[in-house]
Amino acid sequence: PITVRLAKADADAGAKTVVGQCVGCHTLKSGEGKKIGPNLYGVVGSAIASKDGFEYSAALGARKAAGERWTFEALDQFLTAPQKAVPNTKMTYNGFAEPLGRANIVAYLRGLSDNPIPLPAP
Repeated sequence: PITVRLAKADADAGAKTVVGQCVGCHTLKSGEGKKIGPNLYGVVGSAIASKDGFEYSAALGARKAAGERWTFEALDQFLTAPQKAVPNTKMTYNGFAEPLGRANIVAYLRGLSDNPIPLPAP
């Protein structure tokens, strides 16, 4: 489970992955606008499809309407294979197969916040 992997995660390694593979489509700093994808600042723990100024897919909009949030588990599942996790999402990236690599990414994204949510107990 992601909770166990987060206890071992390396946010610095996650930063390298995000900068190397995600910034072509996403911005990371507070207040930055969107690119092809939404800004990721504050995404961990936020409501799904909640970034202002970005037009989300109907599939993510439905999850927002259902009150879903970007929990550690939801991000882990989405990052594994976005199109499988949320069919018809606009995110065309194939995903990150390596479980600890995904935990590293989620650990890094968690830090992109004015008030990072607490890590779950493993």
